[in-house]
Amino acid sequence: MTSTTPKATSLRIGILLIPPVQLLDASAIDLFGMLTPEYLEACGLPKPLRDLAVPVEIHYIAATGSGTHASMTSSATLPVTDSLSSPAVQPGHLDALLIPGPDPNLIPEEDVLAFLRAHKEADQTDFLVICTGSFPAGFAGLLDGKRITGPRGLLGKLKEKFPAANFVDRRWERDGRMWSSGGITNGLDLTAAYLHYKVQKELADLVCAMAEVGDRAQDYGSGKASNTLWWMWLILRSLVKGKSKGGDGDRKKVD
Repeated sequence: MTSTTPKATSLRIGILLIPPVQLLDASAIDLFGMLTPEYLEACGLPKPLRDLAVPVEIHYIAATGSGTHASMTSSATLPVTDSLSSPAVQPGHLDALLIPGPDPNLIPEEDVLAFLRAHKEADQTDFLVICTGSFPAGFAGLLDGKRITGPRGLLGKLKEKFPAANFVDRRWERDGRMWSSGGITNGLDLTAAYLHYKVQKELADLVCAMAEVGDRAQDYGSGKASNTLWWMWLILRSLVKGKSKGGDGDRKKVD
């Protein structure tokens, strides 16, 4: 007989903000907000669909603590609800911890890494690592011995920094409690997959249909080699166009 994971009837989700955070990475948290009775009620859905909803408690966590704002890309900010030491976000209190990507060159402060290690050691929280969120996760040792994916253009750097991880080239990957995604909007693919694992299929289907996410395959449609060639071609085209603009500018000055 095969056992199935019991589906959650409520969720407590943390999102760890390590500024500056990629705004699109963090947008995956909204899929959790769409699971709630309040959201489905506001959408005016039929009662059988509203009855699928589950309460969701979301904590926006940063070292600066509640009452502050975490800086995001595109000149945005997010209000912080909890510090790293807030009781509600300690190990054993969160079902999942979302880690959206910060600057890939940033090495987090020790208190942030200790927070991540404590959750890993407690082994009661799922990690959802999005894009360059793999760097703080790696510095905290969360990736060691795990099958992991990351941004395609940064996989080489990730392998160099965190050789104890087994990196693969996919949109998203799961290894036990560790869920990881490739670049930016692959975090939506990852979260869609996680919802189908964590809550009733009908509820996950509903939210993903409303958000129009989750329909991309776990594997990329193109291989890594062709993706690299595309980037090289884009650089070449940009270089040629830049020279052309420069030439036009020179001619205008002469005229």
